[in-house]
Amino acid sequence: MGSGEESDGEISLTGTRVLYISYNGMLDPLGQTQVLPYLRELSQRGVEFTLMSFERTASLKTGGSEKCKELHASLAENGIEWDWLRYHQKPSLPATVYDVLQGLRYAYQVIRRKHFDIIHARSHIPATIALGLKRRFRLKMIFDVRGLMADEYVDANHWRKSSVAYRLTKNIERRAFRSADGVVTLTQKIWPVISAWEGLAGRDVVHEVVPCCADLELFKFDPVQRAQRRFCRASKAGSGRSFPVAGARQARPDQEADDTTQR
Repeated sequence: MGSGEESDGEISLTGTRVLYISYNGMLDPLGQTQVLPYLRELSQRGVEFTLMSFERTASLKTGGSEKCKELHASLAENGIEWDWLRYHQKPSLPATVYDVLQGLRYAYQVIRRKHFDIIHARSHIPATIALGLKRRFRLKMIFDVRGLMADEYVDANHWRKSSVAYRLTKNIERRAFRSADGVVTLTQKIWPVISAWEGLAGRDVVHEVVPCCADLELFKFDPVQRAQRRFCRASKAGSGRSFPVAGARQARPDQEADDTTQR
């Protein structure tokens, strides 16, 4: 869906303008590891990104203003324009509706001052915003599924299939599939399943797999540290005592669960 011409079997991305919407914050670990590396690499290949994210209050509390300034400057060096809005968590459904509305309002302002070719919606809430923008401004839309949000929440016993939240999310999912010009999934195995669903069945839609990634410059395998961690775990299991491991993050069970649901 790039706007350039083919060269050596590849499509030139130079000059393609993308509005990338993420409900995950760029100050959070997930945004730092699973969004920014992709955008920086594609920016080097000529894609012009405007990134809109929703930042959590917890990420903004301690030195949040300075962190934002530093990230703004860092992304600007890569040619990425970053706009962020505050994420609202409670009460769940009204807070999400509010975020969608403020996202639409802000995106309208951005699009009026800058032409875009594509909207990239990372998961379901951004897809809700992208649907309104696609209709209004006649833009191409990429639905970056990441996961089947409603079904995952049911599996985790957060929602019931009869709940309003589940039914609304599945409705948005169907509409996003129906409107998407391209779909991104985490794995190839899920594509034969969802490509037969309402909204995708019978349509010739561009599909790409973009798996989760790790920055090997930051996360390097260290056999000595692995041996130390295994020794400490074995010692803890055998004695019932807790042994601190250098560099390991201490977390309560509820914190670990929160991290899991945010991935």
